[in-house]
Amino acid sequence: MTKIDLDELVENLMQCRRCGICRDAVYEDKGFDGVCPVWKSSAGFETNFMRGRIQVALALLDGTLEKTAENAEALFTCTLCGNCTEICAAEFDPAECLEKVRAVMRDIPNEVRDTITERVMHYDNPYDDNKHLKRDWVKEVGFEIPAKGEILYFTGCTSSMRLPNVAVSTARILKAAHIDFAVLENESCCGSVMLRTGMTVEAERNARKLVESIRSSGAKKILVTCAGCLKTLREDYPKLGFNLPETLHVTEELQAIVRGRKLKLNSLGKGLRITYHDPCHLSGKLSIYDEPREIIMAIPEIELVEMQTTRETAMCCGAGGGLRSYDPELSKKIAADRVRSAEHVKADMIATSCPFCEHNLKAGAELTRSTIRIVDVVELLAESIE
Repeated sequence: MTKIDLDELVENLMQCRRCGICRDAVYEDKGFDGVCPVWKSSAGFETNFMRGRIQVALALLDGTLEKTAENAEALFTCTLCGNCTEICAAEFDPAECLEKVRAVMRDIPNEVRDTITERVMHYDNPYDDNKHLKRDWVKEVGFEIPAKGEILYFTGCTSSMRLPNVAVSTARILKAAHIDFAVLENESCCGSVMLRTGMTVEAERNARKLVESIRSSGAKKILVTCAGCLKTLREDYPKLGFNLPETLHVTEELQAIVRGRKLKLNSLGKGLRITYHDPCHLSGKLSIYDEPREIIMAIPEIELVEMQTTRETAMCCGAGGGLRSYDPELSKKIAADRVRSAEHVKADMIATSCPFCEHNLKAGAELTRSTIRIVDVVELLAESIE
C-alpha cells in the first residue's frame, strides 16, 4: 500500500491561495456556474467549500483543533466531486488531498464511516446482512450466468442490491450482443466507499480478497456498470499494488457494439428529450464522456439536450465521497438541484452511467416532486431492443 507522506500532504494543502473560486466562480469557457455543489445547497459557511475545509484540515493536523467528530465534520461533508480541482489555479489536487486527510485522520470518531466499513468487511456490501442477496437479480434475466469466464461482469453493490434493473438490463444487452460473460458467485464490494472515507487499511484487505476471486474466475476482461467501481478497480487498485485484467465501463464496451449495428434499436417515443448526467467518477482522469452519449443518440428519435454544466464541469449528484451516508438530507438537496437543471432544459428524462447517481437523483426528484424519469443508459438501451 502507498504510504501517505504527511509532510508532502501538508505542503500540498498549503498551496491553497485562499482565492475562493472553488466556492462559486463562473468560468464561461468551461461552463462553470457555481463550482461547489455542497456550498450551493448548504448554509454557505466557509467550511462548506474547499477553502474552508483545507483550513480545518491544517488545524487538525497541527493540533490547533482538537480531533473530535464535531471539529472534523467539514472533512466529511464533501462529495469529492473534483470541481474544485478542475478550476483550482494552484498546482495541487484539493479533492485528492482531502481524501488523504481522511485517511490520516482515521482515528477521529465517525460512526457512519465505521459502520459502513464494518458491514463491508463482514457482509461484502454496505447494505444488507445477507450477502447472498447480491446475486438475486440473476434469477430475473431468464438465462443461466456462469461464475467463471473470460469476460466478467462486476455488478457492484448498488446495481445488484438497490437498482437490480441496471444489472438485469446489462445482462440482457450483453446476451443480445452475443457476448458470453460471467458473474462472480460471491462478489465482494470493490471498497470504493472505504477508500473515499479514509479506511485504506480495511480497503486493502478487502481488495486482496476480491482480486483473488477475480483471478479464480479466469477473467481476462472486466465490465462494470458503476462509476465508483470503475474508478476503484481501474485507478485505485494498481496504487494498492493489485493488477487486474482490462477493466472497462460497460458503455465503453457497448459503444463499439452500437457503432457496429450489432443490436436492432427501436424508438422509445418520437421527440423524447433526454439529458445526460456525467458521474464524477467517470470524469477527470477517466474522461468517459462521449461513449454514453453516443449510445443514447443511437436510439432512434431521441433528442439529446445538455444541461448548463456538463462533462468535466458537471455538477455532482450529491451521492459521492460518503456524503449520502454521512448527511443524506444535504445529499438529496444537491440531487434536487441537479434535477432542476435537467428540468430547465425541458428534459423528459435524465440518463446516467452510475447506479449510485441514479439512486440519489431519484431521491432528489422525489424531494422536488418532479415527474422527470431517471434511468441508467443500459436501461434505455435494453428498453430499445425489447
